[in-house]
Amino acid sequence: MNARIRWLAFGTALILAAACSRPGGEAAGEAGAASSMTATDHTVDDAVAVAQAIEADPAAADSILAAHGLTRAGFDSLMYDIAADSALARAYTEAIN
Repeated sequence: MNARIRWLAFGTALILAAACSRPGGEAAGEAGAASSMTATDHTVDDAVAVAQAIEADPAAADSILAAHGLTRAGFDSLMYDIAADSALARAYTEAIN
């Protein structure tokens, strides 16, 4: 399971890198990015908390996800939603580092 979590983290990093490096991504909605950032800021905080907790104790991944009201598929969906929004992806990247 540890290898699976590492692959998930690696895949997430690749998705975030791809989302952040799209041409025109920043110019597409600077004004909209600020409003979406405040509306879903807790989503990024939740994703960071879950990712850091799983990294600290990979064996407890399922219980960590359950404590945050997520499943593995739900966490994947959350990460894809963050990766799809350049402002959220940037916030996640800054918070996770």
